[in-house]
Amino acid sequence: MDHWEPLLVSADRIAAGFTDTRGGIGRTFFLDLDSGETVSATSPAPAGRKAIAGPGQFLIGSQGYGAFTTGRFGRDGAEIARWASHGAMLVDKNGSPSGPELENCLPSGSRFRRLAPDNTLVDGPALTGFCTSYPAMDCEGTTVFWRDGKLLAVDKDLVGYELFAMDDDRAVIGRALLLDEGGVAISLDNEILVFRTPLGPLAEGPWPCGEANLHGNPLVS
Repeated sequence: MDHWEPLLVSADRIAAGFTDTRGGIGRTFFLDLDSGETVSATSPAPAGRKAIAGPGQFLIGSQGYGAFTTGRFGRDGAEIARWASHGAMLVDKNGSPSGPELENCLPSGSRFRRLAPDNTLVDGPALTGFCTSYPAMDCEGTTVFWRDGKLLAVDKDLVGYELFAMDDDRAVIGRALLLDEGGVAISLDNEILVFRTPLGPLAEGPWPCGEANLHGNPLVS
């Protein structure tokens, strides 16, 4: 099964990802929740990050072997949008995806991107480094994540801020977790760092953080 998001459920649709971990090529099968029947399946492609984009809709990323794309798939399993970007995308309450790009090359050419409805990209700040935590979005539309030894925030207007920085290039990074009263927790290897920030509570929406808050964020109102 897919290493990152093996099974996503939205309304009456399931997205089940399967990947050959030796070569990194995978497919996503869209299933009917009630009957279990296959509605559609993506073509084999390099595996990437996934997210719930809305009722019965999913984002399916593809990265590697020259691929660097994200597609939005509707309830019928058909692709309804495609962008020339791949990353750890969040989806706000309006169904708009955005997040830090993830590509396997240095020096980094990645940016924080918003995926526009017309299949174009809206540029946010450029990103240095490589390893990135899965981000989280607060109720005001500000996204927070760890990258290149920095705790970074990007607001709804795609303005970037550096909240904390240290000389640290550790590669094993967990999620950015929004806690009560602006707390943000990040795991780096065998340590957990907790910061106090001006961020608000976790955003409403289909995918405000990794695993859509089912297990990906401990915030409790």
